[in-house]
Amino acid sequence: MTSARRAWQAHRAVAGVQVKLAFRYRTRAFAQGVGALLLIGLQVALWAAVYAGSDDSTRAGWLTLHQTTVYAAAGTVWVLCVPGLTLARQLETKIRDGRIVTELLMPTGFLSQWFSTALGRTFGVTTLVGVPAILVAGTLLYPFSLDPGYVGRLLLTVAVAFVILFDFSYLIGLSAFFLRRVDGLNEVREALLLLLGGSMMPISLYPGPLRDAAVWTPFVHGFYTPLGTLVRDPFVDGRVITLGACWAVVLTVASVVCTRIALRRLVIAGG
Repeated sequence: MTSARRAWQAHRAVAGVQVKLAFRYRTRAFAQGVGALLLIGLQVALWAAVYAGSDDSTRAGWLTLHQTTVYAAAGTVWVLCVPGLTLARQLETKIRDGRIVTELLMPTGFLSQWFSTALGRTFGVTTLVGVPAILVAGTLLYPFSLDPGYVGRLLLTVAVAFVILFDFSYLIGLSAFFLRRVDGLNEVREALLLLLGGSMMPISLYPGPLRDAAVWTPFVHGFYTPLGTLVRDPFVDGRVITLGACWAVVLTVASVVCTRIALRRLVIAGG
């Protein structure tokens, strides 16, 4: 019981440090918030042009203009808040300069420690950037309401997406044990999220065969599944959510295995 409490306190301390770091860089957060609002405004104008001449009930890929715009705006905030390039670079830097050795002395598992790091950063950035952007864009500029019946499903898909994106970023950062530079993997990840994840446009707008193929990849569940649930896209049904949960389990197992292989390599190298 004592060791469990000690581990919980250590995880909370790790997450707390990341929250403090997020608030320390308030100027950067303010700039990110302003940039997010500009991007949201640009996307509202873009999708209004695409739907030009249509009435409010017109649907493209099962989504109305209002749903598509909310999807694009929420996606902009989502990318800012969830684990991504920052986490991978942070892990890579600590592997390069040897600080990873001191982290192994903490009373936590290495993987779970970085999960707490991701949680803390996400909480800090969401509080400082995400919530204000949502209040301004989602309440004042473009009112949107969420069906209470979808809250549970939304929380589930958000949790699954967070785990998937964390595992991607963690595995890319961990590859610093085996690769000289990990920037290429980051670029591949961003490209796949753009094309197969739905960050470029809703997956339901894709041609049928491509849409059905994309749903079997993990990328769609890190972006499209939670946002599609938010706007109540009928394409995001129970089968799609189950596939996302399966990918979260598979990637977490892969992270555990890769951690053991990487840390064994650290011992062999004399670190």
